[in-house]
Order: sequence, then C-alpha cells, then structure tokens
Amino acid sequence: MGAFAVTVRQVLENSCFSKASVVAGFEGLERVIRWVHVMEVPEVRALLNGNELILSTGVGWGQQIKPTSYLRELIEAGAAGLCVELVKYKNEIPQDMIELANEHHFPIIVFREEVRFIDITQSINTHLMNNQYKLLSDLESFSRKLNQTLLLPNAFKRVLNLLYEHLNVQVLYQSKNGDEVLFAPVQNKKEQERYFHLVEGYKKDRIYNQNKQFQTPSADYAGQSIQTLGHNFAELIIFPQDKMVSDYDLVVLDRCATAISQDLLRIFYVEEQNKYKERQWIQEWLNGELSQGQLEKTLQSIFPAVNPYGAFVCVCEIDEKIDESTYSYYKSIFRNIFQNYGLYLYTVEDHQELNFVLLNLRGDDWKLRMKKALQLIEKTDLFTQASNNTPHFGVGKYTTSIHQISDSYKTAKESLKIQKKVGLSNEIFYENLHIYRLISSLDKQGHLDEYMTEYIGSVIEHDKKHNSELLKTLSVFLESNGSKKDAAKELYIVRQTLYHRLDKLKELLGDDFMESFKRPAIEFALYAYRYLMSCEKETSLLRAIR
Repeated sequence: MGAFAVTVRQVLENSCFSKASVVAGFEGLERVIRWVHVMEVPEVRALLNGNELILSTGVGWGQQIKPTSYLRELIEAGAAGLCVELVKYKNEIPQDMIELANEHHFPIIVFREEVRFIDITQSINTHLMNNQYKLLSDLESFSRKLNQTLLLPNAFKRVLNLLYEHLNVQVLYQSKNGDEVLFAPVQNKKEQERYFHLVEGYKKDRIYNQNKQFQTPSADYAGQSIQTLGHNFAELIIFPQDKMVSDYDLVVLDRCATAISQDLLRIFYVEEQNKYKERQWIQEWLNGELSQGQLEKTLQSIFPAVNPYGAFVCVCEIDEKIDESTYSYYKSIFRNIFQNYGLYLYTVEDHQELNFVLLNLRGDDWKLRMKKALQLIEKTDLFTQASNNTPHFGVGKYTTSIHQISDSYKTAKESLKIQKKVGLSNEIFYENLHIYRLISSLDKQGHLDEYMTEYIGSVIEHDKKHNSELLKTLSVFLESNGSKKDAAKELYIVRQTLYHRLDKLKELLGDDFMESFKRPAIEFALYAYRYLMSCEKETSLLRAIR
C-alpha cells in the first residue's frame, strides 16, 4: 500500500521535473510531500503546515528576502523541499544556503530553464488527491473486512492476521503486564527476542501523539495503545518490512487497535455477565434459595467430576478496601491454595468480604487441612506486605448435604462476629466456639444482659463503686478450680487479701456460689460479660466515629 503523500524522490520522476537537478540535501529525498505551493514572501513560517514542496523564482532574494533566513524558516516550518527557477531573478544558489540545506538534509531542486509553476502544482497536487482518494477507497474496503472479521469466533487473533496480510508488516501484540504476547506471523524464539529488544529500546524514547499513537523517530515501526473502559490493556505494534511507516499504515493500525478494543469490551461484557450469573447462583445457594435439583444440576454443569464428602463455608473479611481487579487476584491465589489441600472452591465477594463455599474432596481431617491452607494464605505477599490489610476468617458448620450450605454460611458469619467481639482470632471454627454460641443466641433473644445482671451484677456494681477487682478475682478463682494458692499466685496478691475478697464475694453472690448447681451459671455470666463488654466498646467506637 502507498501513503497519503509522495516523497521528493518520487516527485522527481514526474515529467515536469525532467530537466530539474538536485543541488543540495541529497539525503533528504525520502521526505514526504503532502502539497505543492508557491511561496515568494519574506516570512513563511506561519503560513505553512509542514510537508509542502515550495516553488520559488528567487524574486526579492538579497533585497526584501535574505536567502539563508528564508531557507531556515522553511526548514523550521517542516517543509519537504525547495524548488528554485534559476532563470530571471537568480542564477545560482548561494553557498551558505547549500551548506545549510546539506546540514539539515533539506532538498534544494533547481530549474535552469523557465517552467510553468501552474503545471507543476496542478500535476503533483492532482496526483496527491487521486492517491488519497484511492487510499481512502482501499481503507473503506479494509474497514468492511475488519467489521466482518469482528463477527467471527476468535476475532481478536483474526484481526492481528488481517493487519499482517493487509500491510505486509510484522505484527506484535503485547499485554500491559506482559503475560500475553502474540506475533503475526508467528516467529521463532530468536526473532521474537530481536523484536522485544527493539520495543524495549523504543520505550525509553517513545513519542506519543494526540491519539496516543507512538513511533520511533526513524519511523521504522509504530504502535497503538489498546484501551478499553479507560484502561490501557496492551500495545499493538507493527514493524514494516523494507519501508517507512506511512500515514496509511498508521490509520490501518489505529482501526485495528479500535477493533481489538471493541472485541475486548465484548469479551469483558460476556465475562462480566457470566460472573454476575455465577455470583447470583452462589449467593442464592448461600441463602438457601435453590432447590436440591437446581443446585445439583448447576454444580454438575460447572464441574461434573466433583463428588464431595461434605461442604462448609468460610467468610474472609479484609480490613482494607480493594477494587474488583484485586479481588480477582485474591480469589485466584485462594483457589490454588485450597485446591492443593483437597478443597474445591466457589467464591462470591460482598463489599469487603469474600465468601468461600468449600467442597471437601478428601475423607480425612478437613479442619486440619483448612488450618494449614489459611496459614499458608496469611504468609503470602497479599498480607505480609500490607500491615493494614489483615484477613479475618470465620468457618461455619460442616455439612454432608450441599443443599444445607446456607446453615454453614450463617454460622460462618456468626463465627466471625463472635471472634471480633471477644478477641478469639485463633479460633475460627464455629463448632469450636462452644459456650459463645449459646451466649450469642441468648443475646439475639434480648435476655443476655438480664441474665448476666442477675448472677454477677452486684459484683460489677461493687467494682465500679469501690474501684475494686472482685470480678477479676472471681474469674481467676473459678479458672483455678477453687485453688486459693493458684488464684493468689495468678493475681499477685497474698492469701490473706484473697480470703478477704472471697468473703466479700460470698456476701454478694451467696455462700453457695462454688456449688456445682450454681457455679456453671456464674461462669456463663462471666463469659456473657466479656461478650457484652466487647459489644459496648464497639458501640462506643461507632458513636465516636459518627
């Protein structure tokens, strides 16, 4: 394919230039011409757009126009070259002009016979317009092929091959993070390394234009960013074989980049729809809204080989707010680790929570494997390199019926809630929380505070009024199974002081507070106090924040 323009070398082949000769700037004959224009005024810089071939008779040179200054303005304005008629007003090109032109590789062409500038402008400009019309027709034809390609399967890769075949260039697609690299045509490893080397060298000096296109200063290759949803996903790069990058190449490259962006957007949309459907049915599964038949059918369609021994839910709460792309990274890491421990994973995110449905594919101790998996997760760079991004895990009831997973989901959230309230971060399993499960249940019914006050309210009031430590003494004494020696040692007090405190406790709780029928109730009330105090601190903190 050609370009929207022609070069100085190509123009010299036109019949109008049959008697012309190049006197300077021989190394600039590949300069691109987009228009031919007559210019006989002193100050030309503001009147040009660039890439014009300038025609001049030399009129006024040495009088109103200083030839070297005139030439310098043409060079700075980006003109393609200068044609001078050395007949009526000028006989020779000044030597300083020739030196300046050679220095900047700026062609100077001379006519030593009178020529009709009207014939030159008409011939070359008509050629340029005809060439542009032809290229636009070719571009329209290419666009139709491109649109048809986008309707086919694997459109993305087909576009790369279409770009290669249409421009006869080497095509390289490289994702932003480098995890996906495609060549069209396919190259061997040695050639791939050569192209990578070119791209890496280029990145250090890349030049962006207004359309985010880039190309090397020598125009040996060019690239276009693949952008979708406001993000730069990849670079599409072409390496012309034995030619310079043309305007036409850049337009075709831009259209292919846009087509790939559209295909990526379609893929993202389909993936998002699939993710939404997956999140929806997993959430319905967790909420117990799917029938046994619906659930089994869905699971079999996704992973037919799964025949679990049982299942459970793990809720992971993350302190730091993270975006969706980071969630995807988290889920992929978790999935690999859990699967290594025989736990197949389904995931759905909810705000700053990740809800895992884990299918147990082995028959041995699932709790031990779960602990090892979570310990490994906590050692990954997801959390070790982010001090403010601590994960909190809650594991629900184990069930042999995947249809009853909603009970495991509820108890997993309850486990996380209890851990946070009473500071039991090392006990993640709901089944191991024992007495706190009963406390939480009683709290939901609204009777916990009343129960606690009935059994240890008098001790709490005494401590507040007298700034004493009777409640702590009671707790340590019970944990020491009534051993006065052990309790005194734990409290760092002498026995006489302990005896005095125990007498006061008997006065407040009754002489029978250590009897088997009453002691468990008081111990339960102490656990309830710890639970309720955590709730009170949490409420106070929320009030302070508000």
